[in-house]
Amino acid sequence: MFLSKFITMRRSILIIDDSATTRKQIKSMLTDSGMFDMFYEASDGLTGFKEMISNHPDIVICDLLMPESGGFKFLKLKKSHQDLDTIPVLVVADKKGLNNKFHILEEGAQDYVTKPFTPIELIASVKSNLKIKILQDELVAAQKKLQILETLSNIDPLTGLYNRRFFLSAIEKEFERLKRYNRTMSLLMIDMDHFKSINDKCGHPVGDRVLTIISRILNTGLRKMDVCARYGGDEFITMLPETDKTGALAVAERYLSKIREYAVADICGKIKSVSCSIGIAYLPESNINSVSEFLKSADEALYVAKNTGKNKISMYDSKSYNI
Repeated sequence: MFLSKFITMRRSILIIDDSATTRKQIKSMLTDSGMFDMFYEASDGLTGFKEMISNHPDIVICDLLMPESGGFKFLKLKKSHQDLDTIPVLVVADKKGLNNKFHILEEGAQDYVTKPFTPIELIASVKSNLKIKILQDELVAAQKKLQILETLSNIDPLTGLYNRRFFLSAIEKEFERLKRYNRTMSLLMIDMDHFKSINDKCGHPVGDRVLTIISRILNTGLRKMDVCARYGGDEFITMLPETDKTGALAVAERYLSKIREYAVADICGKIKSVSCSIGIAYLPESNINSVSEFLKSADEALYVAKNTGKNKISMYDSKSYNI
C-alpha cells in the first residue's frame, strides 16, 4: 500500500557524496526500488545545500566525510533554514565516522547507514524516513485545509466581509475585555435605504454587485482591530474598539459620504443614487451591560434614522445628525 504511494506521487531525492561511483551506486539501488523518479546530485555539502534550496527534495542522503565541505557543514547550513526542517537527512559513513552518532543526530540528521551497506539496508532506511516525511506533509496539508475552511466559515461569500456568526463571536470577546477595563467601544449598524427598489428595477445580480461595492467602502480605512461584517441581507455592522462616540461619528460620516458618491447609475441607469442609514451605540454607557443590549441600542438608533428621513446618522443617546 505504501509502495503504491511512491509510484503514484512524484518523489525526489538528493544524493551528496564526493565519489561519483558511490552516487551512481546509490542511485541504481533506489531506481530499482521505484521510490523516486527525480534524482539530484552534489559532490560536497555546500553544493548539496544549494541543490536542496533550489529543488526541495523529499529526502537527502549525505556522506559524512568529504574533502571540500562534509556532512556536518551541510547539516549546519540546513539547520539555519527553518523552511527545510521537514526534509529528512540520512547520513552515510563508515564505522569510524559513526563513532559519535549522537552528535550526528543532534546536528539534525534523522538517521544513518554504515558503509558498506546492502541495497536492503539502504532502501529500508530511506523508505522508513520517507514515510515519516509523507505523513508530515499530509498533516501540514490537512492543517492548512482546516485553516482555509475555518476562514471560509467566517466569511460572507458574496461580499467578502465577515459573516454574522463570526461578528457575534468577536464582539462577545471584545465586550468582556472592554467592560473589564472600562475602555471605550462603538458600534455602527448600517442599513441600505430603499435597497429593494434596486433589486426590483435592476435585478438581483445588480443588487448583489451594489452590496459588494458597498462592502468595500465600509471596510476601507478601518484599523486591524475593527471588525466589519454583513449582518444580514442589506444590513451591515462595524465594531470599533477603543473608539468613543466622536470617533464613531467620524467613521459614520465617512461611510455616508462615500456611499452617496457611489455612481450606481453606471451600473443601472434606472437608479440615480444609493444611500444608507446608520445607528450608533457606544461604551461606556450606563444602560448597556451586555452584548445583546449593545446590539439592541445600535438597532434602536438605526430605527430612528430610518424613520426620520433615512440617509442619516442617529446616536443611541437620542441625538440625531443630518449630514
